[in-house]
Amino acid sequence: MTQANTTSVDSDVINEVRAQVHAQLRPLFDPQANSIPVLRATCQKILNISGDTSSPEALSEVVSRDPGLTCKVLQIANGIAYSPQHTITSVTHAVSWLGLDTVRTLVATVQLMEQLEHQPDRRPLLSRLIAKALFAAAHASELGTALNYPQPGQLFSAALLYSFADLVIAYQTPDLFQSLTTAKTPDAEAKILGVSKVRFATALAQTWVLPAGLVDLIGAQASTARTKWQTDQQLFTGLVAGSNQLIDAMADSPDSDATELMRRTLQRGTALPERALQDALTRAFDKGKQLSRSVSITETIISEAAAKSRNSLLNDQPVDQPAPPIQTRPLETLLQFQASLLAAKDLNNLLSILVNTLRDGGGFSRVALALLSPGDTDQLLGRVVVGVDSPGRYLASFTGPLSTEHPLFLHVLKGQDPFMLSQVSIDGPRSLSSTFLATWRTSSAILAPIRIGVRPIGLLYGDCGPDPNRVSPQYLQSFQLFLSQAILSLNRLAGVL
Repeated sequence: MTQANTTSVDSDVINEVRAQVHAQLRPLFDPQANSIPVLRATCQKILNISGDTSSPEALSEVVSRDPGLTCKVLQIANGIAYSPQHTITSVTHAVSWLGLDTVRTLVATVQLMEQLEHQPDRRPLLSRLIAKALFAAAHASELGTALNYPQPGQLFSAALLYSFADLVIAYQTPDLFQSLTTAKTPDAEAKILGVSKVRFATALAQTWVLPAGLVDLIGAQASTARTKWQTDQQLFTGLVAGSNQLIDAMADSPDSDATELMRRTLQRGTALPERALQDALTRAFDKGKQLSRSVSITETIISEAAAKSRNSLLNDQPVDQPAPPIQTRPLETLLQFQASLLAAKDLNNLLSILVNTLRDGGGFSRVALALLSPGDTDQLLGRVVVGVDSPGRYLASFTGPLSTEHPLFLHVLKGQDPFMLSQVSIDGPRSLSSTFLATWRTSSAILAPIRIGVRPIGLLYGDCGPDPNRVSPQYLQSFQLFLSQAILSLNRLAGVL
């Protein structure tokens, strides 16, 4: 079939759909009407792989012209989810680190969200759909990375636009979209739209001159993989469609069985080991949340409970108070600590041993542990504290977003070594929050990142009591000794060593 014939057939299909589709959607297929140009431009920007945004340098220049975009790109690049060890200070570095697809999406989506400020009645619905697309894109990309897929950026863009028809319908006529959510079959969709949603989306993608590969993806049926995806096309389609279907189940289905069904489908199709799959899904959930937040979507689209993260550490209950301190026999304490680490059955147990031993054998008056939320690594959660009364308020003083409330903690988490907290650092540019200062009333303490491999999972704190008590070099040495032993055992238990 020649190119001319292909175009003719496509035009016939478009004309047929335009004649059958609901009257409120018909202007979308009229070139003269120029309906919803913002959405159309957004799709084109996301897919544009040529022109003035084809290189990191060119895209960096575009971003640098807008102070707001510059801040957003640098903020997300410096979050734990994307950059667990490095501090990124230039836009060019951020663009190269995040990837063109991610930054191009941020640029386009930020502009779209700004347009929605003028349509407050539609913003909640459209924000939800945009967030779901961002989560799906992050999942497809992370699963592709876990599989060493050569171009995970293509997965990201395709998964992002896979459900663009939902966004178009909701943008054009929210009432029609709400009715569509009750349709369970193509025939039911056709009664509402005039045509099935797949036919509508395919014709609109052709009208907007979106890539043929995306047009093919739109018609992909729900994946029911029973064996590993064998071909590149099966893998691409399975990851893009499967990630979107997983997010739909997580966000929209009250039945957790639907989420687990899609999770099992992805596992069969990718053949990833359970641990590798869960790690990829946890990273994806985290990145989806950071992407949504970066474009000013703060509503909870998918709860962490729905994400079923199985990497959470420690339960929500603080550990019991330890036995009285024994500091007269340090060698015996160290040997006892090493024996306890060897006997630890899980990460929860090991971290509890570390917290208690720092007070028990290291001589610290107050010790606290805060963990990064596996599904949102910008969120620090106070989990364990010993040596204080009313532990709830002490734990709450650690809890909150790192990027806005705890810049010093973020700095420590991205470093490698224990950090000696002093009056200078308290008053410096990466200062502690006022709530933390008022609660702990400390001017001398030690902070340190806890890592599994290269990724920080939490923050450890120890002091010798409120001001004027000071942490001496001797206490720092014991802190480092206990921490280094615990990190080795932690990584062995996690299978990293």
